[in-house]
Amino acid sequence: MKNILNKLEFHYTYIIMAFGLVITGHFANLIIFTSLIIIHEMGHYLTSILLSYKVDKIKIYPYGGLTILDKKINTKIEKDLLVALSGIIMQSIYFGIIFFLYKNGIVREYIYNLFRLYHHSMIIFNLLPIYPLDGAKILNLILSKYLSFNIVNYITVVVSFITIIIFLISDSYEKNYSLLLVIGILMKNIYEFYYNISYIYNRFIIERYLFNFNYKDKKIIKNKERMYKNKEHLFNKNGRLISEKEYIKSFLEKKP
Repeated sequence: MKNILNKLEFHYTYIIMAFGLVITGHFANLIIFTSLIIIHEMGHYLTSILLSYKVDKIKIYPYGGLTILDKKINTKIEKDLLVALSGIIMQSIYFGIIFFLYKNGIVREYIYNLFRLYHHSMIIFNLLPIYPLDGAKILNLILSKYLSFNIVNYITVVVSFITIIIFLISDSYEKNYSLLLVIGILMKNIYEFYYNISYIYNRFIIERYLFNFNYKDKKIIKNKERMYKNKEHLFNKNGRLISEKEYIKSFLEKKP
């Protein structure tokens, strides 16, 4: 527990939101909402530790949390999918405990209703395909089984922007300016992800050269832009098949 607390980092927008809730007398709302966020991120944290992933930090935002991992990009899709789903699973278990306590008269109806409202809202919001929400990560990982790594990252950016635009023009936010602040934060994260796509892809390639990854599936391709996250590749170079490492090495040794 101490390790988790040491990694917690509260974004300034969360602090502004928390201050607003306290001075308006919504202290119970703040405690319940924050507890759901932290339990959700504990799911990501504990699963990451079990899979031997290094957790860098856990950032808390007004819309939820973000567990930042220091790990290789080429980890198996199934493991990364488990990490992405674990927050929702842990949060649902937590809400199940609250429901049990409510049914046994330990938690008051008012408190339970707040838990139910925030729990359902957070689950729905987190499953939206907007980067860096869990929904976008899950979509990215599922698509990675069928499409190349680079293409999937660009699709993630496009789907994220389209989802935000649909959300804004639908008036579903009902002039909620706190939610507009959240949308602003998400758009900043999407832009940063888009800006770093080339860097992410170069890391993806370099890892394939430096480390040995064991994948069951093999695929013949013609250039490195068509590489998949979950496959080993053979490159067709002038009719001759060469290994990943050999191809990447020849690419890296080219003079600029």
